[in-house]
Amino acid sequence: MQQTEKKLRHPLYYYAVIARLTRYKPNQDRIAYLLRELSMMGVKTTQVCSDMPHGSGTSDSTGDLASRISDRKRELVQLQNEVELIDLAVGLLGEAKKLIIDVKYLQENKDDYTQRVLQKNHGLRSRDSYYRLKDEAVGELAKTMGEKC
Repeated sequence: MQQTEKKLRHPLYYYAVIARLTRYKPNQDRIAYLLRELSMMGVKTTQVCSDMPHGSGTSDSTGDLASRISDRKRELVQLQNEVELIDLAVGLLGEAKKLIIDVKYLQENKDDYTQRVLQKNHGLRSRDSYYRLKDEAVGELAKTMGEKC
């Protein structure tokens, strides 16, 4: 069986970096949610007493809570590391490339706005120059984040 492969316009590392950049904003939202959730989790200290018959099994609500807190903390640390790595890598870019990546992927995804700002402040003359700069910025990010060999 033969499969037709789609010819990629960019190398694979390019798409890996773009995927990481597009997860930046959702990761920040998830970090805020996890921080809020962890601050609201607490150890249940009151015993539940009722006249209703219960099963013979025992349950450990404290152990379950500790397990959930541990899972949330682990996820939080992973997301914080990813966001900090992207912040650091983008911070190492030049001013024009930083603006492109910041507005295109980390904020609103507004190519037209970015192109106008670059034309006005950095003498960018065409859309081709914008896309060339964007590709260079992604390449630099790939090196910084260890995606490119």
